[in-house]
Amino acid sequence: MNHALKQLCNIYEQPSRRIIGLMSGTSADGLDIALCRISGSGKSTQAEVEAFRSVSYAEQVRNDLIGLTRSEHVDSEKLVVYHAWLAEIHARMVKEFLNDLDESPHGIDLLASHGHTFHHAPKHKHGREEWPNSTMQIGDGDQLARYTGIMTISDFRQADIARGGEGAPLAGYGDYLLLGDEKQDRVLINIGGIANLTWLPAGSKVFPPVSYDTGPGNTLMDAVIRRYYPDKSYDRDAEVAGSGNIDNDVLQQLKAHWYFKLDPPKTTGYETFHPQMITEAGGDKLSPEDLLATLNRFSAETIADEIHRVVRNLPETEVLVSGGGVHNPLLMSHLKELLEPAPVQSTAAIGVDPDAKEAVIFAVLANELICGEDARLQLGKISLG
Repeated sequence: MNHALKQLCNIYEQPSRRIIGLMSGTSADGLDIALCRISGSGKSTQAEVEAFRSVSYAEQVRNDLIGLTRSEHVDSEKLVVYHAWLAEIHARMVKEFLNDLDESPHGIDLLASHGHTFHHAPKHKHGREEWPNSTMQIGDGDQLARYTGIMTISDFRQADIARGGEGAPLAGYGDYLLLGDEKQDRVLINIGGIANLTWLPAGSKVFPPVSYDTGPGNTLMDAVIRRYYPDKSYDRDAEVAGSGNIDNDVLQQLKAHWYFKLDPPKTTGYETFHPQMITEAGGDKLSPEDLLATLNRFSAETIADEIHRVVRNLPETEVLVSGGGVHNPLLMSHLKELLEPAPVQSTAAIGVDPDAKEAVIFAVLANELICGEDARLQLGKISLG
């Protein structure tokens, strides 16, 4: 038998698999690495996080990623080179992570890489009905497999688009597999640069689950912090926002954006929610403190508005938050107020690390591609180590 096919068969036949999930989000602050032991597949999937680390990018790498993904004029040569170069950077991070754990790459069955989103362009964004939904991630899976020596699963979003989806959010698939409850209604919110939700009614077998991007999470707040406080990358503990006042006029201008008028499911990214919209809404007239306070409320209100839009019996629903936003006390306070009396808490309350959740989900999706029986859940491309 061909060596690669034999390797795949061996992985499939194991009672459990050790899979590393990688996630580099729109904030471009670093790479999340989750080493998971996963057994089963489909609704019987069980995932245990053996180790987790979030590795910050060097300042130049972060600046390069922001420049590539947020500039109106892209250097095509730099983009092509960075597609391979980012894979090498990620591979170094993975190997250092394993070395610190005294683990060998040979002890890892699969590496699941989201890559880093360069541009996300669903039809509602590009406006051309004859053109397909489209997305592009950099951090080549073939290079990552070669540098680490680990069989790598990548291009999850491209696979979703090829099957008629928008390529995002993919968190809904993992939420469906891991976090549904037979007796408890749940809504899962992940607040990264962009925020998304997944609605999981108790005992629901409906597939796909209701899952979509609500709008901005941290991306606009992070952009303002970088503009006014060059030594900061985000508003730690909402120190700046907490000292400001909400400007309701600017808030309502922001909320008038066309994206919020679209029916779900829908996806978005930095391409839609970028700093220019702050200028257009009159936000530049505000002090940095008031602008951060207003943007913080903007993220909270648009998340809460979408939850009210799709979730029935909200008072009886458990609201679970993951991602960087869970560490923003002002944002969480706003959400608790806006969603009262529904309980709002971190996914840590059900034993899920809120920082590791997205990386774990990609590990679960890799497991599903290799071992799952349900073709609806099989996303990604295989690159041999």
